[in-house]
Amino acid sequence: LALVRVPELRALVEDTRDATAEIQLPNGPRALIRAARTYGRAGCVLLLEDVTTMRRLETVRRDFVANVSHELRTPVAVIRANAETLIAGAANDPPLARQLIDGLHRNAARLARILADLLDLSRLDAGQYRLELAPVSVKSVTEQSLTAVETPALARGVAVEVAVPGELLVRADAKALDQILVNLIDNAVKYTRAEGHVWVEARAVGDAVRIEVRDDGPGIADKHRERVFERFYRADPSRSREAGGTGLGLSIVKHLVESMGGEVGVEPNAPRGSIFWLRLPE
Repeated sequence: LALVRVPELRALVEDTRDATAEIQLPNGPRALIRAARTYGRAGCVLLLEDVTTMRRLETVRRDFVANVSHELRTPVAVIRANAETLIAGAANDPPLARQLIDGLHRNAARLARILADLLDLSRLDAGQYRLELAPVSVKSVTEQSLTAVETPALARGVAVEVAVPGELLVRADAKALDQILVNLIDNAVKYTRAEGHVWVEARAVGDAVRIEVRDDGPGIADKHRERVFERFYRADPSRSREAGGTGLGLSIVKHLVESMGGEVGVEPNAPRGSIFWLRLPE
């Protein structure tokens, strides 16, 4: 007690009955402490169990459930409101009906994207996402990925430039690498400025290949950078929802890259923008 100056711990030790308390130890873990009085003697026996990780996981679970509920609530509310308006007679007003049906379609598509991402994360967590690692051409997968973002890039006037040597190979799952690049390039296109630029580059670094997706957008503040790969974490929530993101894409990217023995990260792009990079073994 002279070394660990925690009032709750002193109260637990000095209590004449058996007792249990959860205590935050100074500069240490959160501990569940059980105090048992010894039979016929002064003093007590303390059993300390480190519950730091357990409490952190409980917080992550609560946040995850709250975030899922929040993400699902908005499209469900729009779908319900639009359907009720159509039933109430708006179906007989062609211009209004068209607008409401368009809202139904967009929000149903958003729900489908969220559920598909949740399913991918569930399979990754459970180890059920089957990866078939083999030598894969980075250039061919990059070109395939660009077809998925061509339309939104044209709509925003964003120029996507690619500098990937044809001979570069990585040991990866082609489908997973395509999903990773589509996520990263699509994000860059969405969050850079209109009429901006996105660069996709790759080069050999030792016995690995580094792939970069750079943009000249507003960038990501230092305080947000280390958390962007967390599920549902948004550096700018209003901008993310406006762009139609689910908040799960970067978490899936991190899972897939690490499942293939690689690393992923983000850093600032000079003079402006962000660089999302991944490193995969050759």
